[in-house]
Amino acid sequence: MLGTLTPEERDELNTWIGDDKDRKEILDRLCDPQLMAHNFHRRTLVETHRPRKEMVKRLGLQKKRVAPAILATLIGVAAVVALIFIFINPYSEPYDSNILAAQPQNKELDLDSLTPGSSVAYVVKGDRKIPLKSESGNRGTSMLKIKDVVEKNKPVVLEVPRGGEFIVVLDDSTKVWLNSASSITYPENFSAQARNVKITGEAYFSVTKDAEHPFTVDCDGQTIRVYGTEFNVRSYPEESSVYTSLAEGSVSIVRTDGHGGELILSPGTQSVFDKQKKSVATQNVNIETVTGWRHGRFVFENQTLQQIMNDLSRWYDFEFEFEDPSLQDTIFMGSIPRYGDFSTAMLILEKSGGVKFKSDGNKILISHI
Repeated sequence: MLGTLTPEERDELNTWIGDDKDRKEILDRLCDPQLMAHNFHRRTLVETHRPRKEMVKRLGLQKKRVAPAILATLIGVAAVVALIFIFINPYSEPYDSNILAAQPQNKELDLDSLTPGSSVAYVVKGDRKIPLKSESGNRGTSMLKIKDVVEKNKPVVLEVPRGGEFIVVLDDSTKVWLNSASSITYPENFSAQARNVKITGEAYFSVTKDAEHPFTVDCDGQTIRVYGTEFNVRSYPEESSVYTSLAEGSVSIVRTDGHGGELILSPGTQSVFDKQKKSVATQNVNIETVTGWRHGRFVFENQTLQQIMNDLSRWYDFEFEFEDPSLQDTIFMGSIPRYGDFSTAMLILEKSGGVKFKSDGNKILISHI
C-alpha cells in the first residue's frame, strides 16, 4: 500500500500468493480502503479510560505521577496491537459495507464530483493556448506530435494545467512525463552542439544517451547536466526548493549563474536546492516513493498534510484552506490511488488522519474530526 516494494519483494509476495485463493483474499482485505475505514471505526469504539484506571491500580501508581507521554505510549501500543490483530486476522468477522455507509459522512455533492485529472496539455503561442489531445486515448500515458501547431525556429512551450498530465517525446527520442501544473520549453529540433530544455513544476525524464550532445535541464536557478539517465525533478513556484532525484545513470547539479561547484548524484540520491540561499544538500530517497505519481499512486513518506493537499489540489483541481493551521504540519505515511475519485482519497485521509473535509463555496475546508 505504501508503494515501496522492491522487484524482489514483489516476486516473493506473488510466490507466496500463488494459486491460493485464501491468501489472495487476505491480501485483498488488507488493501481495501473501506475495510481500513471499518476497522478504524471499530477502534474508536474501544473505551480506554476504564482499562487505564485498572492498569494504574495494578501498577500501584495511584500516588505516583506518571509521565503523560509514557502512559499514552503504553495505551497507544495496546490499542495498535489490538487493531492490527483485528485487521490482519483472516478469521475475524467480515465487515459489512452497510455499517460503514451508516456512519456519518461529510460527503458534499461537490466533493464527490471531483474526478482525477486526464491527459491534457496546451502549446502556448503568444497569448493563445492550443489544446492537444492524447494520441493513445489513455489518460495515464500519452505521446504527441506537435509539428503542425508550432512555429518554425521558435522554442516550443508546452503547458500542462491543473488536473492534467502529459508525455512528450523530444526530437532526440527523450521522453518526458509532465505532472499537473507543469511546463516545458524546448526547441522543435535540437542544435548540433547541445540539447537544452527548461521546466517548471514536476517532470520525469528518460534521456536518450548521446555523449556528443550534452543534455541539460534548467529550473529555478539550477542546471541539471545529464549523461543519459532517468531522473525526477520537482520545482513548483510555491515551494522553496528544487528536488532532483536520480533513478539510474548519472546527473550533476550546478548553479545557472556559474558560481559554486558541480554536485554529482548517484542513483537513489536526491539533491535539495534552496532557491533563496542558492545552496544544495543531498539525501537518500526511495525512488518508488518520489515517482509514485508516474505509476498511478500518490505515495507519502513523512510528508505534511500541507504538502499532500498541494499535490491533491493540483491533480483534482480545487482550492483548500485549513480551519486549524496546526493541521498543516500533521505527518502522514501511506498511499492513495491517483486515478480514483477524490472521495477515495478523502476517505483514506479522514479515517487514518483524524481530519474531515467539507465544502465552502469554491474551496474545501479541512478541520479536526
